[in-house]
Amino acid sequence: MRSRLFDRRFAIVSGKGGVGRSTLSLALAYCAARYGLRTCVVQLGARDWAARAYGHDHASYAPVQIDPVLPLFAANLTPAEALREYGQMKLRFRALHNLVFENDVMRRLTKMIPGMNEMLMLGKAWHMEAADRRANGAPTWDLLVIDAPATGHGVSLLRLPQTICNAVPVGPMAEDARAMRGLLEDPLRTALHVVTLPQELPASEALELCEHARTTLGVPTGYLFVNQVLPKLLTEGQRRTLKRHHVVDKPLVSSALQATHTYENWRAGQQAQLTRLHHHSRLPVVELPHLLRPIGRAQIEQLSQLAAAGMEAADLRAQAALRPSSSGLV
Repeated sequence: MRSRLFDRRFAIVSGKGGVGRSTLSLALAYCAARYGLRTCVVQLGARDWAARAYGHDHASYAPVQIDPVLPLFAANLTPAEALREYGQMKLRFRALHNLVFENDVMRRLTKMIPGMNEMLMLGKAWHMEAADRRANGAPTWDLLVIDAPATGHGVSLLRLPQTICNAVPVGPMAEDARAMRGLLEDPLRTALHVVTLPQELPASEALELCEHARTTLGVPTGYLFVNQVLPKLLTEGQRRTLKRHHVVDKPLVSSALQATHTYENWRAGQQAQLTRLHHHSRLPVVELPHLLRPIGRAQIEQLSQLAAAGMEAADLRAQAALRPSSSGLV
């Protein structure tokens, strides 16, 4: 069973800073590429992490293939390059573009307009989904995974096309903004996936983002990924034994017991937040374990397999919940 993640070509990944958005974006992209989908991780002027994780010096504005075998690509969009491409598309002639855009006055002006940099990068991502085509006319990309900014900036980014439409209701920019808004609101093309940690503040922010997307932004949602869930350390019997031995007259054993107590308390706090997320989230919840080691290429690939299994399990739970109950039937 293939996850619903791959049914829509524009996957936006957002969440509070530090929850592992970029790591998960790359893991989801790798997962899609394993299914044979031509996939690109799109970084919006962010730390160029995706390409480096695969041994490349950097990802460029133009997508580069980062896996030697799989159709996995990465692009790092910047406002300056997006403005240059946008100007050349609209003005058609490079010399005219240089006259209009490549001067100090225009550079200063674009920096002064609130949201212009984000609009340019979002516009490039939209163009990759809507206009990039292969020689046979098929879309260039089967899946674009957008590594969006942290929650606050991410919400502003998703709201930006509507803001532009309200401020500039006519003209070429308004037409492009309406097309971008159409993409962001299309449940057949787009899904917003939220990433969090099993901690109180990130969990609260994730639940707010899920609700905000549904009620205010109008952006279709996908999965809620809970990252870095601690694995179970002790059985119930071992836990009861641990509670009976708080102090041991041997420093090494006492230190190990204290560390185990600390781990168990940490995990108990996580489990409380997981219960809260499962109870209050309208999105299918996918739990991803803490790998307890630095993240590199091998861990990305491991995480992608765990994410695929988690999404499939979440889809099955959702389908089961929709089936009519058989109780009372004869």
